[in-house]
Amino acid sequence: MIWAAAQGKVNLHFQVGDLQADGYHPVVSLYQALDLEERVGVEPSDGWQVEVVSDLPNLGEIPLDESNLVVKAALALAKSAGIENPQPMRFVIHKQVPVAGGMAGGSADAAAALTALNEAWCLGLDQAALMKVGGSIGADVPFAILGGTALGSDTGTELSPHPQIISQPIVLLVNHKPLSTKAVFQEFDRLELGEELQVPDFINGLDWLGKNSLTEAAFSLLPELRELAAQDFGCGKGLLSGSGPTLWYLAKDVSQAQECAANIEAAGYQAVIANPSPLGSRLI
Repeated sequence: MIWAAAQGKVNLHFQVGDLQADGYHPVVSLYQALDLEERVGVEPSDGWQVEVVSDLPNLGEIPLDESNLVVKAALALAKSAGIENPQPMRFVIHKQVPVAGGMAGGSADAAAALTALNEAWCLGLDQAALMKVGGSIGADVPFAILGGTALGSDTGTELSPHPQIISQPIVLLVNHKPLSTKAVFQEFDRLELGEELQVPDFINGLDWLGKNSLTEAAFSLLPELRELAAQDFGCGKGLLSGSGPTLWYLAKDVSQAQECAANIEAAGYQAVIANPSPLGSRLI
């Protein structure tokens, strides 16, 4: 079995514009990969198979059929490479990224799958080619391939590497009530929350940190999330990751992160301490 890995992410900044005629929203995002890793193994099989190994909650939200992003990634890669009848594959996914938590766990799975399949099928594609295929699968897949810190525009698929902004640990509050990305964007449109997009000065100052245009839409669908984000567990207010419902907190140092995580756990929620990562998808 050939294995590859890719990272989960947070959006340190996420602006979203109005729905366009093509059905997509333009964005300005500063992505940050985290040291939470998705590992995907691939091997030939008689049919497309997906297995998930994890002790995370909400595993029932993950499809195990051909609607899973790893299979979609395989079919997109085969089409791009001109393979008419691709070899069906068995995928084994080891998950660390919260499920349906706004941290691109599924996109990381797809990115790792593309990297592993590129090796398994002896395609020899470079990172740019894999990112192009990834963009046809989902908006966050190209970043999961690139990794590190990156500025995203268009639908998030136009990426440019960016100097790392933060080095402190990030504390994640894992909410066990999943939020569908599609549902959050639909609520965003219903509430007419689209913004005129501007790229902030990401180098000087941090007044842009944590801004997320989807926050009110997520709070509208999950009102208790608003109250939860307002609580101070020792790292200030909670910030929405992607479309949620995961909240994140930027700690000053490891000691504060550990204290914050302990307070979150004491309140009955799952806490995870993560760190910024420079990694993208790669063979392991």
